[in-house]
Amino acid sequence: MEQIANLRPDEHFLPKFAIIGYSQEEDYYNRGHYFSYHNIVGAKLTAGMPLTKDTARNLFRCLEGDLIKFRFKGMLPKNLIHFDFKGNLQLVWYVHPKQHTLYFDTRTGIASGNYPLPKLIFKLEGNTLKVFALHRKDTLTDTVSLYHAPLLNVGRQGNVCMGNASMDYDGFDYYEDIMGFVEQQFFRSVFTATHHNNIAKGNIVDVMKRNFRKTFFDDALLKKNKLTLKDLYEN
Repeated sequence: MEQIANLRPDEHFLPKFAIIGYSQEEDYYNRGHYFSYHNIVGAKLTAGMPLTKDTARNLFRCLEGDLIKFRFKGMLPKNLIHFDFKGNLQLVWYVHPKQHTLYFDTRTGIASGNYPLPKLIFKLEGNTLKVFALHRKDTLTDTVSLYHAPLLNVGRQGNVCMGNASMDYDGFDYYEDIMGFVEQQFFRSVFTATHHNNIAKGNIVDVMKRNFRKTFFDDALLKKNKLTLKDLYEN
């Protein structure tokens, strides 16, 4: 005999309402949006009502625990520039210029070891990382010019190819720990290839060899990017 599933309210989520979004393209630059709220009675939608701010706010409160997973340990980190949560976690911060242990694929002709790096700007959005550079004496303002990070594996627009390195930070509770984890994953990854021709002034292999085990990176070797700092968090 054919079995019929019996849904019990105490064991299953049952549909109670629906939100429907509408879009109207008025012209190339303008698009109208409208949202309606519908109760569900039986298996049918009732007539729609405009979605009010109070209803939307209550819905967000229900989702807030899932959307906002992380918090700061206390005062905001001094090197934090910007943070947001627009569907994806977004963090922008800087890393002080100092010497790092870097690992290179043998095919690059660059020896693994200690290298000085300039002040770097990290932007994490979701699981995507971008890295840029700044002159160490530049003041952090919206309009300060960014420079290409003088490193392999970094594209023209700052996108980093992490290879097999994990960027899964869901197990962390604090933003500071996420920032530290991302830096660790980046600097401990194996740098394998150039992704554009504006990495630095001069051949990047020669630049790295000249800087091997030096204390400070020469900012005169940086090549300017077309982006400014505010482009990282306004887009």
